Amino acid sequence: MDNILAEYYDMFRGLPNNRPIVRNNTLEDAFTIYTFDKMYSKLLNISIDPKEIEKISSYIVAPPDGGIDIFIEREDGDEYYYDIFQIKYSLLAQQDIIQCMSSMKRTIKDYLKNPKLVPINLREVISKTNFDANFLKNCTYYVVHKGDLNYAQGLKTNEVIVTANDLHLLSLERDLDSVPIEILKSDGFNNFLAYSNNIQNEEEAYICNINGYDLAKLNNKYFSTELGRNILFGQNLRDSLSTRSKTAGMMVDTINKEPEKFWFYNNGITIIAETFNAEENQDGSGRKDSFKLERFSIINGAQTTSALGDYLKNAEMNKDDEALNKLKKVFVLARILVINKPELKDNISIYNNTQNPITSRDMVSNRIEQKNLHQNLIDGESPNIFVEIRRGSIPPTHVKLYKHQYTTNEVLAQLAFAAFYSTPFTAKDKKRTLFNNDFSNNTVTINEDYHKLFHYDLDNRDLNGTLHKKSKHEIDELLFVTLLYKEGKKYLKTYYEELISKQYDLLEKANEEKKKNIETMIANLKIQQSINNVCMFYCITLFYEFKSQFETNENGVYNYVEFYKTKSTYRKELIEAFSQLFLTETISLIKELSATNANIGNWIRMKKSQDQFLLKLQDKLTAPAYENRYKEFEDKFKS
Repeated sequence: MDNILAEYYDMFRGLPNNRPIVRNNTLEDAFTIYTFDKMYSKLLNISIDPKEIEKISSYIVAPPDGGIDIFIEREDGDEYYYDIFQIKYSLLAQQDIIQCMSSMKRTIKDYLKNPKLVPINLREVISKTNFDANFLKNCTYYVVHKGDLNYAQGLKTNEVIVTANDLHLLSLERDLDSVPIEILKSDGFNNFLAYSNNIQNEEEAYICNINGYDLAKLNNKYFSTELGRNILFGQNLRDSLSTRSKTAGMMVDTINKEPEKFWFYNNGITIIAETFNAEENQDGSGRKDSFKLERFSIINGAQTTSALGDYLKNAEMNKDDEALNKLKKVFVLARILVINKPELKDNISIYNNTQNPITSRDMVSNRIEQKNLHQNLIDGESPNIFVEIRRGSIPPTHVKLYKHQYTTNEVLAQLAFAAFYSTPFTAKDKKRTLFNNDFSNNTVTINEDYHKLFHYDLDNRDLNGTLHKKSKHEIDELLFVTLLYKEGKKYLKTYYEELISKQYDLLEKANEEKKKNIETMIANLKIQQSINNVCMFYCITLFYEFKSQFETNENGVYNYVEFYKTKSTYRKELIEAFSQLFLTETISLIKELSATNANIGNWIRMKKSQDQFLLKLQDKLTAPAYENRYKEFEDKFKS
């Protein structure tokens, strides 16, 4: 790693010129670049190259940074999630890690109280995102350090430790279905029992006993937070069961009461490896009680190994030396299979954890209604729309698609509920259950919500779900309106930030009498800013209510050619008009209706809020001014 850091240091020292993220004579700054590279460069499609320094520095905070080295925003529908990092090129103890977590949280709290309370470098990075108090619950705090310790007492679910070993694993080119290399110790008494079933020794097997403490250390070392799994079990048929299971509890009880009997009560583990080499002791005795494994995985015994790892973790967090000594008395029978034939290894490695887990959405990807929807929208004349019905699929290269014409069946379903059914709550609420099969109801396709949108009548060969009935132009407009919301949200975000900044400047100069009015103004602007971030489905519902009431040009389409031109006047005016009519009105309605609710996010997530919103909106639509404003919008932007 030191060589890589030296290379990154030479590449980035002094960059960018105004606020360097890698300072001269500060080699450890390169560890932040290294972390960003291994965890985010592929995800964000950014090359680790000095030419990309402007992009990189929009995520990495130049010192002084308020204890936050990297700030990442991830979008998911109308929700935003934030990864917040403090990075230390040193070996941290538990207390150090806890202090780092607390430091980051204090800085974020200060920023939300008043952005001017945090260093300007951090303020500028955060200001380019949609972060506000409404998304505080969506923050995950990461401490990255050079050591192997990946747990600490009292960590919350949104507090994550990343080790140098985690980053190393992420940097490996081969599929992470095995541990690259380790040297382990046998018990020194039985040594190794060897077995081979053929002359060529193409398959070999060894039996030995491994110390429980060593196995526990191995387990904890190779559980990677960022991979979301333990690569020690990369080729296992299944991952470990919960450490709260009855079996795990019995193992803990055995360690506490009679650790020497663990070997007798436990079935042991099985390891598959590509190479095995017994290591001769250095004492000249000729004994071999340690061995080196390369590219290996535990394929049976994940439960045992995880239970030992969890026991070690608890003992170290509680500084329980007695428990540690008991764990060192534990031995586990290990069968090591050395496989040289790829086909045999494939047969043994039935399940590989490098594959993403199958979701309910994946389970419908081969259904006729999904294939038909996908094909009908991508084929034929413009507009062409690519709907991803299978994760990882990409659009055909011969079809020209605008940015908004790429979506997934999941997102499209959510948008359809908001637009065609005027149910913004359902759009948000049903995301996780939309593709779940309701086996108790055999009168619908998959489930009732899925049936509404995707149903295919097998008897009559009729695709009569809502999304099949809509024309390509109607689907295209829905996706474009969604893009207008996202662009409008950015427009209003800048507007609110400028207003809030001006109010803070006025607050510093105001007398006591005026301060209260300014503070009220700031509070109101922050509420509107929060609503702006989370009201996507409500804004789409409002737009389609306007459209159903006042539309006169049903065949009108937006001018995509002009919209997607660089520095397009049409684009600028359309985004501003959409924001000022539809988005601002949505924010105003939600602000009025949620006045008694301290948390906008909670109001958005309540079903009764949807009914209140629609009722209030219908009252508003009776005013002649709204009809005139919509017609002006339509006449100007749709032809």
